[in-house]
Parts: sequence; structure tokens; C-alpha cells
Amino acid sequence: MEWRIIVGAAVLGVLALALAFLSDRRSRQRREQASLPPDRHIPKLAADATPAYLSAEEANTPPAEAPKQAIPADEREQLTAAGSVPQVASGWADPRFVTDQESGWAVLHDPLVVVVDEVGSVREVLPLVEKAAAADRPLVVVTGSMDPDTLDTLAVNVVRRTRRALVVKHPAGDLRAAALELGVDVVDRDSLQAGWCPPTVFAHVTVWVSSKTGSWFIR
Repeated sequence: MEWRIIVGAAVLGVLALALAFLSDRRSRQRREQASLPPDRHIPKLAADATPAYLSAEEANTPPAEAPKQAIPADEREQLTAAGSVPQVASGWADPRFVTDQESGWAVLHDPLVVVVDEVGSVREVLPLVEKAAAADRPLVVVTGSMDPDTLDTLAVNVVRRTRRALVVKHPAGDLRAAALELGVDVVDRDSLQAGWCPPTVFAHVTVWVSSKTGSWFIR
């Protein structure tokens, strides 16, 4: 009788160990899955694309074959007249966004414009970048704050000509007024983290211009 008890206890012990092992393996798999980047389709990105590693100097140097960015003199005059009273009292967040060296402006034609209260990681801004890339249009982000690494990533992409984008840092308390001027709502950070950015959050303008101190647009 005793040997049956011993065998039964041994079997139960083995089963308990097996269950613990399986549970631990599932937990590790969940943790590994959670640490992976989101399964996103990036428009115009080859499936077999590999990361290119650049030095800081290379990252902030335009490609040798990239044409010089500038706008025609007559257009500059028209935009100067249109910007006599900027609609947004904040300009580009980084000089690397400048596209017209003579005026010191960042000029984007036919962009998608979004107003967000705060941007943290690069992952949070990906849904916005994806929508602009899919539409083959530049992206303007007016925000109360943006993580420095995220801002740097967008600026480097502009310098390297891989993305057309602009970040305008605007006082958080005035974001709603800027959004009303554009006819959209302010997108909160929770929505960005959830990937929520339907077409209605984007304003459509013909030209967006940002100087160091202000921004204006033409519908």
C-alpha cells in the first residue's frame, strides 16, 4: 500500500513540475512578444530592408545626390505677404527642418497637419508618419512637447530626405486655439499610444510655412 502512495506522490510531483515548466515558458513567450516592435506595414519599405547605421555627422548631412532645397523668389514673396500675421505663434522646433535656406523657412506643400498635446517615443508618432507616407504627403506635427529622441529622429529623416516632415512646438495652453484655427481637434497622447489617428484628425492645407518664430498656412 505504501509503495502505491509513494508512486502516486512521485507522479503528482512530475505533473506539477511539468505544469510549472509550461507556465514559465508561456510567461517568457508573452514577455518576449511584448518586447517586440509593433507589426506595422510601413509604406514604401521593402520587406527585406535592413537598418543602415550612420554616424551623427553622416545622419545630419544630406545625401550627396540630394538637390538643393529652395523655393522660387516669386513664391517667397507671396508667402512673405501671406505670413504678415502668422496664424500660429510658434515656429519650427529644429533648424534641420528648414527647406529654404535664404528665408530660413520650412515650407511644405500639400501637407497633412495634426495637433497633438504630447509625443513621447518614436513608436507613438509612427501612426502619423504611416498615414502621411501612405498618402505620399508631408507631415506637420504641432505639439506641446516631444521627446528629444523622437524630434531628432524626425529631423534626421528630413535631412536624409527619407521623410518630409516638420515639428512645431507650441505652448500647451494654446494648442486648442491652434486646432480650432485648423478645424481639427487636439489628439491626446493616449490616442497616439493606441494608434488612433483617423482621417478626421488631419487638417489639409495647400502650403504650410514655419519660420523660427511663427507659422502660417494657405488653404
